[in-house]
Amino acid sequence: MNEYLRENHWADPGFKDPMMIDTRLTREGERQARALAERTSMLEPRPELIVASPLGRALRTAELAFGESGEYADVPRVACALARERVFHGSDIGRVARELRAEHPEWDFTDLGDDEASWWYTPEGRDPFTTAELEPVDVFERRMEAFREWLDARPERTIAVVAHWGVCYSFTGDEFQNCELRTLDFDSEVIAGNGSFTKFDVFLQDNIFGVIARAVVNLKQKLF
Repeated sequence: MNEYLRENHWADPGFKDPMMIDTRLTREGERQARALAERTSMLEPRPELIVASPLGRALRTAELAFGESGEYADVPRVACALARERVFHGSDIGRVARELRAEHPEWDFTDLGDDEASWWYTPEGRDPFTTAELEPVDVFERRMEAFREWLDARPERTIAVVAHWGVCYSFTGDEFQNCELRTLDFDSEVIAGNGSFTKFDVFLQDNIFGVIARAVVNLKQKLF
């Protein structure tokens, strides 16, 4: 999707969403994710759980950043629907659990519910598999609050979260770069609504759309 938007600006007259459903990482995205593995292998304290958005680009980022060396082979991996990107384009529409489980058998997709159910935002009365309408700010922020509560309720003290631009921006107020990794104190630095989306709904910036998944390591207060 990034490559499409470089040639087709979203603000241009006649711009049309190509509906590239659940886009995958580009070669450059895979290179960046693999490069991140050197840093994740040295994380202290070591993550006890890896959580990722169920969108394919996030799952693949997590697999490359935390998986290829075998360093985290024993660490559980959970796909959490609350961690998905805010819906901007068709690239933010996902695939059902049945398809994801076949492609990523090492992940726990229980959170997604029924094997054939959609888990992304769809306006009421619309087809979730063909509709990509901007997810309202209030809907998205309520989901970020729920995601923070979900993380806080987990028994693990150190959790690696692989999510997206919108999720990281909401929690921190910062615009993360591709495959940027940060270690954050959960209580003081991970707060839903830290980033205001108002300005982006007035004048959306290019780097919101279809970006490669971001990586952020959240340290829970219980660690300290």
